[in-house]
Amino acid sequence: MAVRSSSRKRIWTGVFCSIGALFFLLAVSNGAWSQKAGKDPLLGEKHTSAGIKCAQCHKEKPSSPVTTGTCTGCHADVAKPSAVQSKKRNPHDAHMPFPDCASCHHAHKTSENQCDVCHDFGVRTP
Repeated sequence: MAVRSSSRKRIWTGVFCSIGALFFLLAVSNGAWSQKAGKDPLLGEKHTSAGIKCAQCHKEKPSSPVTTGTCTGCHADVAKPSAVQSKKRNPHDAHMPFPDCASCHHAHKTSENQCDVCHDFGVRTP
């Protein structure tokens, strides 16, 4: 009887140690705390950290999409070819019409560069 009891004790000790080690590894890993570890913050997060309240863009309806008119209210010069100060191409000066800022720029999910469907200009879309 005493042998069986100590064997059970060892098994349960091993189980609890394994569970504890698993919790420790999860707690110290970046992925446990952020699904986007190492990635740029989303536009919504950038605006919030700059002190811009949600209602400034979304108006009275927090779930409503933000219009291009609202974006250009603060970012009026962004579509001008001189707006992007680099040797890379300005995607706003494109041969394809993208009538809406939200075609590429997303506040609450990762933005995407629609130009990359056909081209590889190496431009990162914030």
